[in-house]
Amino acid sequence: MRIAFIALLLVFSACSTYSEDDLEDFDKKIGTWLVQRQIDFKKTESGLYFNFLEEGQGVKVKYTDSVKVRFKGELLSGKVFEEEKHPMTFAVKDVIVGWKEILLMSKKNAKVEIIVPPQLGYGGHELDKIPQNAILFYEIEIVDIK
Repeated sequence: MRIAFIALLLVFSACSTYSEDDLEDFDKKIGTWLVQRQIDFKKTESGLYFNFLEEGQGVKVKYTDSVKVRFKGELLSGKVFEEEKHPMTFAVKDVIVGWKEILLMSKKNAKVEIIVPPQLGYGGHELDKIPQNAILFYEIEIVDIK
């Protein structure tokens, strides 16, 4: 089975409760990764890191929409766990919290990179190619909004 299909359609979010120390540790790991690559990302209040490569046009995605996207997901180690070159369609309400947050900030034809800490991703859940408490890096292109 395709990891993206399973992972993104699961309606659970991180069930674990993280301490402030855990959240700071995730931030330090992300900060180190960004410095090593000399990349500048913005950070939301929730802890999602993002960088719009292309803003897109039209209206922003709504919670009740479905989006057709191309994407690549990898661990901070660089190991790719999923890459979809052919657009896949997902209901915004059914994706992980980090995706929901960025999709609601996005427009059609937007291209964005995000870093999803565990509390906004799969948390303590271990999936086939994604370990527990993994920090995830995604490149996402929004092909269409319905």
